[in-house]
Amino acid sequence: MPEQIDDNTVTQAKAGDRAAIAAVYECYERKIHRFLYYRLGDRQAAEDLTTEVFVRAIEALPRYRHQNTPFQAWLFQIARNLAVDYMRQQQVRNHLALDEKLVANGRSPDSAAALSLTRDQLQQALGNLTDGQCDVVVLRFVADMPIAEVAQTLNKSESAVKALQARGLETLHRILSQRKVHYDTMG
Repeated sequence: MPEQIDDNTVTQAKAGDRAAIAAVYECYERKIHRFLYYRLGDRQAAEDLTTEVFVRAIEALPRYRHQNTPFQAWLFQIARNLAVDYMRQQQVRNHLALDEKLVANGRSPDSAAALSLTRDQLQQALGNLTDGQCDVVVLRFVADMPIAEVAQTLNKSESAVKALQARGLETLHRILSQRKVHYDTMG
């Protein structure tokens, strides 16, 4: 699957071509899910919101204009807005989610524990960043977006994104170093 969908496929999807819509979904679903998972720290919420991103994107596709925002940035704007809304709702509800570590995922217990420990540590470290820093770090390094698209997604200048990235990475490095986490092995 390509890293990004070409303009022709987007045009076909806008026209309602089911194969083109499926291609869009297949190309971006995993990226959107990873962004939402690392942003929210809740696998079930990330899955639910990933579905909602694509529902909203399909509904809004006829109004999408390429010259305003690249397609990938447009999708991530939808995902980010849903994540922000979700986090606001969770602050109001203030309830505890079921522990997803209780669900088997096909890994051995030892490898699952090691992987979840590192993800948990990353999740906790990301929680120490400002919202802007967290958005930039997750979009840049989890969603693998270039700085220009991150800037468009967040409606910020490229220099502001670079500054947020630098401060966010510095904070992550400090936190993870204090915890003696080997963050080069995070999955």
